[in-house]
Amino acid sequence: MGIKITRGKAFPIGVDLAGDVLRMAQLKQGEESMELLSAGSEALPPSVHHGERAGMDAIASSIRSIMRRASFRGRRAVLCIPSGDSFIHHVKTPKLPADSISQAVNAELAGKLPYPVEEAVIRHVVVGDVLAEGDTRQEVIAISARRKVVEDYLDMAARARLDVVGINIVPCAILECYARLFRRTDDLGRTILFLDVGPDATQVIVSHGCKLAFARCLSTGSMKFDDALAQGLSVPVEQARNLRRGAEPAGSAREVVTAQLDSFLDSPVRALADEVTQCLRYCETVFRTQGAERVIFVGQEAYDKRLCQMIAQRLNMRAQIGDPLMRIRRVAGAGLEQGLDRREPQPDWSVSIGLSIGAQAA
Repeated sequence: MGIKITRGKAFPIGVDLAGDVLRMAQLKQGEESMELLSAGSEALPPSVHHGERAGMDAIASSIRSIMRRASFRGRRAVLCIPSGDSFIHHVKTPKLPADSISQAVNAELAGKLPYPVEEAVIRHVVVGDVLAEGDTRQEVIAISARRKVVEDYLDMAARARLDVVGINIVPCAILECYARLFRRTDDLGRTILFLDVGPDATQVIVSHGCKLAFARCLSTGSMKFDDALAQGLSVPVEQARNLRRGAEPAGSAREVVTAQLDSFLDSPVRALADEVTQCLRYCETVFRTQGAERVIFVGQEAYDKRLCQMIAQRLNMRAQIGDPLMRIRRVAGAGLEQGLDRREPQPDWSVSIGLSIGAQAA
């Protein structure tokens, strides 16, 4: 059940729990466009492990801290469960009435989850009809999480004094954020690839127009890039990460180190691009569509232009950095964090903004 759109009324607060920085954003529908009411962020302690009591307490404390500093309207919120606490599966079911799909999805997932189906919260998205073994079937994206984990997040939110009206996942939030790209009739037939490279994993999202077509979480993240650089350059991982993100090498080795970055990054980038290519081929085969016309990078690593360019070149695709604030007006006097710079794309705010936007849809 969604929340009816009311002009001028604040959407629920989008709470992005998926990274090492907690981000919260709230929008409303203005007269001509959406408007950003408020946003806030806070780095989570390195010791935070989602799902553990101490980690949940730290997250609740950070939420309360942001709520005190920002100018949110109300406490209604939508949470995003981290990818490590959820699972995404593509399943094919017979053509069934809407009220019978859940049972078929649960049957398909039996034995595929690291916990019994009875202990899971399972939701699904019907992507469309596909031809499988000569029969027309339904391609369905199933999203699951252990019920105890969901309850822990809800308990954490209650301690943070939030009124949770929904829970979502990264792929759906990202697509909600950028659905505004598809405003013309011709846009509805376009296939777009979204990549969110995180520390431990990469989210692969493929859309047909504004509709979700494919989602998968790959186990390759930016830590593999940093480990490869650290080993190749014989430097600590933190220093390797800073060099990858554009820090100037010290001393006379500057030119040598800069020339070596691409070389040491080539192998892990190629491995990630190969996995992404397999995902795209799956979409082309199942849906009998042309390949994605471009890739949009979102998330923290989208600021690393070198990395994004290398991945895009390996994929042989046009690329751009996601700008979740595109066509969104800032409300005068809104409480915004200093880290949210309207003059530049802010790809790491895609999930929180998408959560708030998506929560207002019927």
